[in-house]
Amino acid sequence: MAGEAKKLFAASEVAFHASRKDCWVVIGGKVYDVTKFLEDHPGGEDVLLHASASGDATEAFEEVGHSTSAISMMDSYLIGSIKGYVHPSASKSTDPWGLDAPPNSRTMPGNKGPPNPNTFLDFLLPLFVLGLAFAAWYYLTFVSKHH
Repeated sequence: MAGEAKKLFAASEVAFHASRKDCWVVIGGKVYDVTKFLEDHPGGEDVLLHASASGDATEAFEEVGHSTSAISMMDSYLIGSIKGYVHPSASKSTDPWGLDAPPNSRTMPGNKGPPNPNTFLDFLLPLFVLGLAFAAWYYLTFVSKHH
């Protein structure tokens, strides 16, 4: 396996390995053959298949926050690396248009303050509408027929 780990792949070559029978994933410029791990992945095989089809799964992998045991397990699936790999965040920093979405309190990592006040209304308003619809149904079905 150590000899295989030094193999360099073109990104186009890795793209051909995105099926249940042959699934490779690129994370941090390294290529992993996760075919045997598909059924055992805690997030389900579809997560890995989607990551494989998307080309570079680095950001998706980092956003999930995998355990140290999961990260150490990756070494057993390593088969090589990508020629001329550039980390996705490095390519974003050179974006002349700066189209990144502005941060907000719901998506900012580490925001441990109170929840956004709209989140409670987002829950309460549909319940109120449902209660109102039930009250109208009850009135029209039972009360108005007896008068």
